[in-house]
Amino acid sequence: MHPGFGLRAQIGVDDIARLEFSNYMAASALKRMVFAFREGMTDFAAIERARVGGLPLSCHSTFAMGATPGLSGPTGDRIRLGVPASFNVAHWGSNICRAGWMVRGPDDMPASAAGYLESFVFPYMRAMSDWCALMRPGIAGGAVWQMIHDSLPPEFGVTLNPGHLIGLDEWMSSPIMAGSDIPLASGMAMQMDVIPSHPSWGSTRMEDGYVIADEHLRKELAQTHPNVARRCAMRREFMRSVIGMEVPDSLLPLADTCGIIAPWLLDPAQVVVL
Repeated sequence: MHPGFGLRAQIGVDDIARLEFSNYMAASALKRMVFAFREGMTDFAAIERARVGGLPLSCHSTFAMGATPGLSGPTGDRIRLGVPASFNVAHWGSNICRAGWMVRGPDDMPASAAGYLESFVFPYMRAMSDWCALMRPGIAGGAVWQMIHDSLPPEFGVTLNPGHLIGLDEWMSSPIMAGSDIPLASGMAMQMDVIPSHPSWGSTRMEDGYVIADEHLRKELAQTHPNVARRCAMRREFMRSVIGMEVPDSLLPLADTCGIIAPWLLDPAQVVVL
């Protein structure tokens, strides 16, 4: 599907409401799982605590720790102090993913991962704020790609498109690629999907769903689905005033996890702010 004018490249207010429901449900499941993490718990038990229920999945749920490849599912491994981890919950229209370390704080980090927060997570967080700031109609997809690669140099290991369109399937196509002159447009459902990887620091992640919406689309959403519009506005204000991110009015955050990075997964109440 062409990422600029393909049949599903832009959505209307009813689909925004459906995607907001999907993101809310996936984010709620992921939060239940993360706050249940305990040393010695198996990855199967952790996934069970998500209580995903019967909603359709857009991709299999992943759970990877240590040297296990990142797209793997649970294997029976147990949560151990001082190992990196990544995981996701994805329903039709959403994919909520996070990565960090199974620690309670920096004192639990292995010596080989020293500087993880200051040299890896903080630059990533600033780049995600800049990503949000560019989510406006008319911005060329290539400008977003360039900003990410200027902000996160090669040692961050970002190789995939830094953001893509999402629908019932998890990845449709992306206007965000090197040199792309395809403009971002109102009605595009965008997945914040910037995946760094480092041999010592592992990864960090803030992957959630958003919709780009001009003033006309925002007004239509407020008239047709006022509670959806209200929740998106509350999330946007949280990202601005609590987290310190630069979020334009044109960006609708669909998940309650938008803006949140909890690097210490055994104490997820600690989150990064700018």
